[in-house]
Formats: sequence, structure tokens, C-alpha cells
Amino acid sequence: MINTNKILEVLQGDLKSAESSQKEWTAKKEAWKSESYGNLYGNEVEGRSSIVSKDIKRQLEWLIPGITDPFLSTTDIIKCTPVTFEDVLAARQTQLLINTQFTRQFNRYNFITKACRVLAVEGTVTIRTGWEYDDEEIEAEVDVIVTDELGKQYVTKQVSKNTKVLVNKPTAVVCRNEDIFIDPTCMDDMDKCQFVVHRYETDLSTLISDGRYKNLKKVALSGIAEDPDYVPEDDSNFRFEDVARKKFVVYEYWGNYDVNNDGIAEPIVCAWVNDIIIRLEDNPYPDKKPPFLVVPFTPIPFQMMGESLAENIGDKQKVKTAITRGILDNLARSNNGQVGVHKGFFANATDRQKFLDGDNFEYVGSPGAIWEGSYNQIPGSIFNFLAMQDNEIESQTGIKSFSAGISGNALGSTSAAAARGAMDASGMRRTNLVRNIAENLVKPLIRKWISYNSEFLAEEEVIRVTNSEFVPIRRDDLSGNIDIDVSIATAESNAAKSQTLSFLLQTIGNTMPIELTQKVLTEIVRLEKMPDLTKQIEEFKQKPDPMQEQAQKLEMERLKLENERLKADIRDKIARANENSVDAELTKMKVEVERAKAKKLVSEANQKDLDFLLANEGIKHKQELEKEFTKAELAHKLAILQAQLGDTDIAIYDG
Repeated sequence: MINTNKILEVLQGDLKSAESSQKEWTAKKEAWKSESYGNLYGNEVEGRSSIVSKDIKRQLEWLIPGITDPFLSTTDIIKCTPVTFEDVLAARQTQLLINTQFTRQFNRYNFITKACRVLAVEGTVTIRTGWEYDDEEIEAEVDVIVTDELGKQYVTKQVSKNTKVLVNKPTAVVCRNEDIFIDPTCMDDMDKCQFVVHRYETDLSTLISDGRYKNLKKVALSGIAEDPDYVPEDDSNFRFEDVARKKFVVYEYWGNYDVNNDGIAEPIVCAWVNDIIIRLEDNPYPDKKPPFLVVPFTPIPFQMMGESLAENIGDKQKVKTAITRGILDNLARSNNGQVGVHKGFFANATDRQKFLDGDNFEYVGSPGAIWEGSYNQIPGSIFNFLAMQDNEIESQTGIKSFSAGISGNALGSTSAAAARGAMDASGMRRTNLVRNIAENLVKPLIRKWISYNSEFLAEEEVIRVTNSEFVPIRRDDLSGNIDIDVSIATAESNAAKSQTLSFLLQTIGNTMPIELTQKVLTEIVRLEKMPDLTKQIEEFKQKPDPMQEQAQKLEMERLKLENERLKADIRDKIARANENSVDAELTKMKVEVERAKAKKLVSEANQKDLDFLLANEGIKHKQELEKEFTKAELAHKLAILQAQLGDTDIAIYDG
């Protein structure tokens, strides 16, 4: 059994603790708001000037457009990058869905503008996220096939009830900081926050229509008492008196609490009016965290709330207010417009009256006897001091107005490098503010929206992408692990990129391919915030000139014929080279034959010469005799051998 009385007592105790720890910052916030909007300081004296120099408000009017433009100037500010290749489709579809929800289904201009203004004025902005759903039942006649008792089928009409979804989208609302109470133990980390209490004003009719609240009759019967700690959102004294529309204050607790007494704190939401709990359930959001985002303007380490713009330049505004009041009081107390004359200056009382009435008159004496009053002289150093205060204010905020503005002179030098350094400092300050909003507000908001989409989005949501294309988004594809990137661009960074690309075109534009030139031009006009021209340049395809096309065809034919001619020449040269190679080989062989013939002739000539010498010297005859003698000797030896061996025939070689 859940003890609701104990739960309410504990949660109200958490509220009291958070409220007491937040009082110091709340007092600073009210002072910052008063200074930002130029309210009186309370030290004004009757009869003296009470003007307030609205330097903070003027800086806000310059600051807000600069830090909101990056989130409002394009319809595609959210970039989703997949962590793995499996997340590519989910990232692409999530990017399409989130950009459609943020830029088309959500009033981002009012949201971003209000959030940035509250952030700069109060030092902190609190965003409550949620989900809006509404539907209605509609009746329609449909054709139904009915079979009678004889088995005959026929068509009849029946009334069918269908549910039509009217609204199904995530939401984000800027909350009043005085109605938000945060766990004081979480320091500056919202992920460690154990609870957030949201106080808001509503009525019975709204709660009954919502359908999530109970015990509303008990609230109506108990009598709705006004909360003394609550300051109504509107400044009027008008109040509804009927029960359905009478306003009352609801406290809604989002945090962790051990409802079941099992030692584990579960994420819950609990709402109460006076001492009556009207809602107690588990946290319905998929991330199980309080649906709030807290963004500081100037973060303070280990504190959730930040400092306002007025904290930096409030003293300069006070100095300028004091000087301006002194100047005005000085001018007001001067004798400007008064005229004095010596006694006896007028001839008579009648001429004196004519002088006072502005008519022509007669006087006695010299014209120098008339004295005219004027404003007191104000030293020029006063205006120099005021200009110095303006420069210090703009140097601290990084906002350059169309008045004196930030210059290199203000930083102690008149060089071009110093002026460029001042512009860089201004752009850096603005970029830092934009990055703070992107990292601490827009990205966490989009991550919550993605988790809400995965839980509450219909099974198939058709998103209109272009005028003719519809892309279905399935809920199962939206829960992937996805990184989110928010495009950040300031006027200074866009101008610098545009100038660089323009210089690139001027330098090598004539030598660049037309496709690359088209891409550079598209990027330039995109940076200059011209979406129509960007699309036209991006989709532009140059139509070919018929004469040029014909010339190109003729040129191609000429090149083709020239190519064929070159191929034929090459083949002819190759054939000739082969013939020359064969001829060279044949010539080489003929040379070898001739060499062999010459060698043979030489050998024969040498042999003839040798035979002649042998015959001439008698050597050949002597050789013949020796040969004959040798044959005779061998025949004799053969005869002896035959005699010894008997009848055996022995052949004698006659060599």
C-alpha cells in the first residue's frame, strides 16, 4: 500500500530545501532584470532627473539577432551522423524527421528568440520538453459484403468509427525561472539531478481535458486558495470566478523516489494542488529523466544557475546613468531663455509691457544693456568619458553597433591589424554564445526529441519533404545510436567564408571546370542566405549550343579519321621495318657464304702452291720413292710371314 501522505510530505520537503537554496540567485536575477529593462534604481530625488541609461537593453537588441540567426536562417540545421554503417539509414531518416519537426511543426522563431532573451536577461533559461497528442473519432460509411441465410451475397453500407490523429509531435516550452526548483546537490551537472519541481498555473477545465489527472473533484470541493508565493504570469488583476476556469497553482515533481519501499528510487512524476495529489505515476518518458534543460548564459563552476549580461556591464550603465542625470540637472537648472535689462532701460511702462509682449518698443540706453541667459557650459571630458564607457561595454559584450562601435583604437592601436583583431574578438565572443546555445540547449533538446519519437511516434509517420516527395519514417528506425551535429554560423564567419570563395573564383575561376565553379557559387549564395538562388544554381544544367554540338561532332569525325590515318602509317612503318630486318638477315647470310667461298679458294690456292713447291724441290718424287720402297719392304715381310704361316691369306693395305 502506497502511503501518499508520506510521499507528499517528503516531496514538499525537497521543494522547501530547493527554494531556500535558490533565494540568493533569485534576488540577483530580479536585480539583473530590473537593470536590463531600465527600471528606476530607487535613489531618485523629486525635482531631479530620473532617467536611466538603457545600455544593457540596447546591447540586448544587438545581441539577440546575432545569436539567434544561426538557428533560424536555414531549414536544415540538424545534422545526424551514424556511429556505425548499420545506423546510416536511421541517421538519414532521423535527420529528416527532426528537421521537419523543429523547423516546420514547431514555432522555432518564438522559441529561440524567447529562450535567448531570457538567457541573456536572467542568466539562465529553463526548457521543459514534452509530447503533444490529440485525436478525434470520425464516422464514415464503408461498403461491407454481407451473406444472407440463403448464401447470397450483397453489398451494404455500414457506419465505421476511425481515430484521426490531429497532433502527434514533441514540444518545448520556455519556463519562468522563478517557477523552477532544482536539486541543490547536483551542482552544475543536470545528469546528477535527483528532482526538479515545476510550479505553474492552470484550471480544472484544462486538467480534465488532459485526462492524466485524478482527484479533481476533491480539488474543486476543497476550495482553491491562492498561493502567496506565486506571482501570476500576467500583470492584470483580472481573475475568473467560475470553477472551470478559475486559476490555481500546481506543483509538479519530476525525480527519483522509493515509492515501493524496496530501497531503490524509481523515476516518478507527482503533481499536487495544496495538499491533494492529482497525479502519481512512473516517469513516462523513455530516458527516465526529468524533462527539463537548464542552460546558463555565463556558467559559474559548480553552480547550476549562470550570470546575466547585466552582471558584466551593469556598473557601466550605472556610471552612465549618474553622468546623464547630472548633465540633465545641470541643463535644467541653467538660466537659458531668461533676459535681463538695466533699470531705466525702457522709456516708460508702456514700452516695458510691449517688450514683454513681444511688440515693438522704444528704449533708453545702449543695446549692451540687455543680458541673455544660456545653458551652462559642459566640459568636453564628460563626453569623452561617456564614449569610453560605451567602448568598454561593447568590448565586454563583443557587440558592435552602428554608433562608435568597437575599433582598433579602443584596444590601444590604430593599425589595421588591431582593427581586424577587434572584429575577430567580436566574432569570437558571438560564436562562443552561439556554441553555448547549440551545445547546452539545442543538442540536448534534439536528443530528447529523438528518444520521445522512438516511444510515442506512430508506427508510420509520413513526413512531407518536398512538394512532390513523401518519405515514410518507421518508429523502429529511430532508436539507433546516432550522433547529432548542429550547424553553427555567425554573420562574421559566413562573410569570411564568402569572401574567401569569391577570391578563389577571381583567382582561378577561368581555369576551373564548370562543375566545380557551380559548387563554389552555390556555397557563396548559401552563405549569403539566398535559398532560391542557391537551389537554382545547384540544379542549373547548361544547355548545349547546336552549332557548338555540330562543330564538336565534325571535330570528332576529323579526329577519328586522323586516328585511322595514323594507325595505317604505323602499320606501314612496322611492315617496312620487318622487311628491312629480313633483308638485313639475308645480306648477313650472303656475306657468310661469300666468306666461305673465299676461304675455300684461299685453301685451294695454298694447296696448289704447296704441290708446286713439293714438285719443284723433288720432295714429292722422293716421297713417291719412299712409298714404293715401303711397299716393297712390306711385301717382302708379308711373303716371309706367309711362308711361315702356310696358306693363310693376308691382305696388305696399300695406303
